[in-house]
Amino acid sequence: MKVLKKIAKVLLVIIVTVSVALVIGLNYKTVFASHKIKEVVDAAVPVEEIEIPDSVQIVGLGEASHGSKEFQELKLDVLKMLVEKKDYRAIAIEADFGDCLAANAYVQGGDGDAREIVNNMSFTIYHTKEMADILDWMKQYNASAPEDKKLRFYGFDMQNPEQGIQFLLDYIAKSTITGADLSATNLLIDENSTEPLSDDQRNKVKSEMAELKSAIEGVAGSKRDFDTICALKITDNVCTAMDYGMQDTQEMNNFRDAAMAENVSWILDLEKEIGSGKIMLAGHDGHIAKKGQSMFMKVTMGGVLKEKYGDAYYSLGTDFFKGKSNIRVYLGGPGEYKRKDYYVTTADPIAYQAKYVDGKRFFIDFGSLSPENNAKLHSIVNSKVSMGSLGEGFSGIYYLMHSSYRVEMAPTDLYDGMIFYYEVGAIDPQY
Repeated sequence: MKVLKKIAKVLLVIIVTVSVALVIGLNYKTVFASHKIKEVVDAAVPVEEIEIPDSVQIVGLGEASHGSKEFQELKLDVLKMLVEKKDYRAIAIEADFGDCLAANAYVQGGDGDAREIVNNMSFTIYHTKEMADILDWMKQYNASAPEDKKLRFYGFDMQNPEQGIQFLLDYIAKSTITGADLSATNLLIDENSTEPLSDDQRNKVKSEMAELKSAIEGVAGSKRDFDTICALKITDNVCTAMDYGMQDTQEMNNFRDAAMAENVSWILDLEKEIGSGKIMLAGHDGHIAKKGQSMFMKVTMGGVLKEKYGDAYYSLGTDFFKGKSNIRVYLGGPGEYKRKDYYVTTADPIAYQAKYVDGKRFFIDFGSLSPENNAKLHSIVNSKVSMGSLGEGFSGIYYLMHSSYRVEMAPTDLYDGMIFYYEVGAIDPQY
C-alpha cells in the first residue's frame, strides 16, 4: 500500500510538472512579457489627458476585441473628450448605415429606449448596456445644445441593408413617390426567404435602387432634409451590399474595408456641411489600422483613409494583456451558433505595464516618442509585438493557435497611438 501511495505521489508530481511546463511552453511569450518596464510606466498618459492634434479630422478608435466591455466603455470616454475638448460632433461605428438611423433619431430627441434601439442592431456585440449608455449621453448632451452643436450617430458599414430598406419603405410611404418596383429588394427583408439572392437578383436590386434614387431626387429637388439625404445614401449603400455579396470569398474583406472607407468620406463631407467637419470612428483594430494585420487583408479602411487624408486621419489602436471576450462561436450548421466567454492572453509587454498605472489603462502617442528621449519604448513600439486581435468567431482549439487571435507587428506600422489595458472583461449582450 505504501508503495502504491508513493507511486501515486510521484505520478501526481509528474502530471503537475508536465502541465505547468506545457502551459509555460505554450505561453512562453506571455511569460517573457510579464515584467515591469519603468520607462513605459513613466511615459504612460492617462486616457483622460489624450491630446489629438487640431489638424485631425477623423479619429479612428479601434478595439482589440469586439466582445470586451472596456472597449465599449472607451468609445464613450473618447467621444466625450473629443466633443468637449475638440468640438467633434459625430461618431460613426462599425455597423450598417441604415442600422444606425434609429439611434441617431433617438439622440436627436426622438422617442424610444436606448437599450431597445441597440438591441435591434444587426451585430449582437452592440446589444449591451455600454452601447445604450453612449446613446443616452448623446441624447442628454443634445437636449441642452444649440442646433448647430448637436451630435449625430452614424454607421459606416454596408453588410446588413435590411433596416436601411425598411427606412426607404417608410420614407416612400410619407412621400409622393408611387409605383416604385421593389420586388427584388423586398426579398432582402422577407422573413420567409431563406435562400441567398442570386447574382441576377442582386443586379435587379441595384436596378431598383437606381430607379428609386432618381425618383427621390426628382421629388426632393434641390432642398433636401436629413431624411432625404439618408434615403439617397441608403440606395447607394444597398447597391454596395449587393456588389459585396457577389465578391469572391478572398476579396470580400478587401471590398468591405474599401466600401467602409468610402462611407466614412461621405459622412465627413456631410459633417463639413452641417457640423464641425470632424468625426470619430469606432470599430475593430483590424479596420482602424493603417495596414492589414494579415496577408489576407491587403486593404484596410484605415489604410485607405490614411492615404487619402494623411495626418488628418489619426489611427488610435487598443490592446490588452489578459481578460475575457464574449465571442460568437459557429456550431457547424446553417445559422447555428452560440455566444461564449473566452479567457485569453496576449504577449504585449506594453499592455502589461498598465498593471502599474492608475486605472489599469494608459495612452501612448507614438509621434511624441524619440530614440533619444524614449530609447527603450521607442524601440519596442517600432519592433514586432504580440498583440490581441479578436473578432467574431473562435473555438477552444484556438487556445493552442495563438496566431488566430494575436498579431505580431510593430505597433507604429498599424497605429498613430494606442490605449493599453492590463485586463478586460466580457460584454453581456442580449440576443
